[in-house]
Amino acid sequence: MDNAAFAASYSQPIGPGSAYAPPPYLYRDVEDCFIVYEADRAGVESLLPPGLEIADEVPTCIAWARWVPYSTFGQYHEAYVMVRASFAGQTYLYQPFILVDNEIPLTAGREIWGYAKKLAVFERNWGGGEVPYGEQMTFTVQRPAGVPLMSATMVADRLADPAELEDLPVLSTRIIPNSEPGKRPSVAELVRLDVPATLHKAQDGTPRLFAGRGSLSFPTVSSVDPWHLLAPKRILECYFGVYDFDLPHGRVIHDYLKEDEIWESVEKGRLAAA
Repeated sequence: MDNAAFAASYSQPIGPGSAYAPPPYLYRDVEDCFIVYEADRAGVESLLPPGLEIADEVPTCIAWARWVPYSTFGQYHEAYVMVRASFAGQTYLYQPFILVDNEIPLTAGREIWGYAKKLAVFERNWGGGEVPYGEQMTFTVQRPAGVPLMSATMVADRLADPAELEDLPVLSTRIIPNSEPGKRPSVAELVRLDVPATLHKAQDGTPRLFAGRGSLSFPTVSSVDPWHLLAPKRILECYFGVYDFDLPHGRVIHDYLKEDEIWESVEKGRLAAA
């Protein structure tokens, strides 16, 4: 491989077998169910990186259940939780957890923006099963199979006004370990992503956005996938919408490697142990 071919490689494997090309990544007809709720402060704080603070007196989170029928990465399911958090005077939706069932968006999400993606098993239907409850959309996530991490339901009671929704940038922690022992990570940064989305409309011109009642639980207490730390205390609202959007590159808003005080105590401890 010559220098030009190497320099043109965007993702691994380098050369013609790359996992993904550069952004933007196209998403069409995406169906999102998202539940706004209040959570326990101690659990939320345990998942925020240095410098981030809870934006509300009572922590507000949003649990997302997503079906992607078409994207640059193909079809897949996705589930994640957002926390309303502030950094340097700006409010964001910070994402501590995310699960998918497609390896390519998992790889791209972790490498480009630092999304903490893992693979999981999903089931989504409108009240299907042996005993149907047809008014409720159900969405369940297991990791591994047989271990439930998230269960969500929703009844679409009314058309919703898009003005009800808050448009905030997404924030994630991108951290890449160093290949050598005892050294700081190669990358440790906060990445901002702004994603303008287009809401679908019905034939009568009304937006395909609905609000209603629902349920949400993170039933498994796990030290491997500690979603239970963000368990809901009170559900505020449930929404369902159909969207198109494109995922662009992100923007680094903070580099933790420049904060020596974060790493000095860790490095001292390693030297003492040696």
